[in-house]
Amino acid sequence: MKDILMIALSFLLIANNIFRNRGTLKKLTKIQVLGVGISYLIAIIAAFIFVYYGGNWIAGQFSNSVLKYIISFAVVCFVLYFCVSILNKMLQKVTNGILPKDK
Repeated sequence: MKDILMIALSFLLIANNIFRNRGTLKKLTKIQVLGVGISYLIAIIAAFIFVYYGGNWIAGQFSNSVLKYIISFAVVCFVLYFCVSILNKMLQKVTNGILPKDK
């Protein structure tokens, strides 16, 4: 039941972001919108792979459970920072400077 709720909330969050940014999306061509979607998918898949496999491998080197959680948290923070910075550069190139928006 929790899985269905999380999937539904994820779709609602995506729909809300698309609705809020529809003005920006109208400025982009269809190829650029496709490029943005592919860029996000690549970033999500890369982050998942780095966190799941890299994080588990690094955390598995330690026997202390507290240290494992600290290392896992550090790996997640580092991977998110790295993937977001690469994603921003990809979006800048794909959309010719329209995205990412500074808030």
